[in-house]
Amino acid sequence: MESTRQVLDQFEGLVKQDLDNLEARLEKLKAQQGLEVFPLNGQMLEKSVSLATEVELKPFDNSILAAILVRADDLRNKGETDLAFCELDGDLQPWDKNGNAKPALTRLYDDARVWVYGDFTLSRPEPRDDW
Repeated sequence: MESTRQVLDQFEGLVKQDLDNLEARLEKLKAQQGLEVFPLNGQMLEKSVSLATEVELKPFDNSILAAILVRADDLRNKGETDLAFCELDGDLQPWDKNGNAKPALTRLYDDARVWVYGDFTLSRPEPRDDW
């Protein structure tokens, strides 16, 4: 019982340390060139609600997808055309573990003209010829 308590205390300490460092980590991220950290806005929250009937995702993933789609629309309206989303989480990738398309996610990303990469090297999968 004592060893279990020690492990839990250590785990609790790590969680508290991570939370204490969260603000500094976010500020460091915001300072990175080419990276924009933005909060969910009302339009993103509305999109999240409407997406709940289109795709089966966990609430957090649903919010991320809504943010990506709304932000992509904002960027396209500002003239941006080369939009990509790098995602390691299989829940938000528009393909399954066997590489088969997930129709609902594929349609949402295609409609938003957002290419999804399964890595952060922007190499896999390569954009289609018609992209």
